Amino acid sequence: MCVALAACLMLAGCQAKRGDQVAVLLDGQPWDGAPVSPEAAGPRVYITLDGDKLIDLPFSEPRTVTVRQPDGAENAVVITGDAVYMAHANCENQDCVDMGQVTLDNLEMRVMGGFIICLPHKVSVEVRE
Repeated sequence: MCVALAACLMLAGCQAKRGDQVAVLLDGQPWDGAPVSPEAAGPRVYITLDGDKLIDLPFSEPRTVTVRQPDGAENAVVITGDAVYMAHANCENQDCVDMGQVTLDNLEMRVMGGFIICLPHKVSVEVRE
């Protein structure tokens, strides 16, 4: 089901006006686009905007990623090393924040699997083993 939802998001799709104006902050600092720990083995966290990959991080390394879009949309994703969750979103419905944590223990049991999705901002987070 979660793969189908992700596919629907991409096909439904409005293409985000990304350009250079989308700011990705990694631990509060502007991210330069360089790979982050590509040699780290194990599960990864993929954050996308409107189906386009923004950043790929190891699940095991604590990080905070903030995505700021030109229209003011903002999402903050926290990776604790044991879990991933949407800590903040300035969208109206807060469904993504309410989706809770993705852990390796609950990955297969969650309705959305490894996904956390903010539909209004077209931001998705996926944990892949």
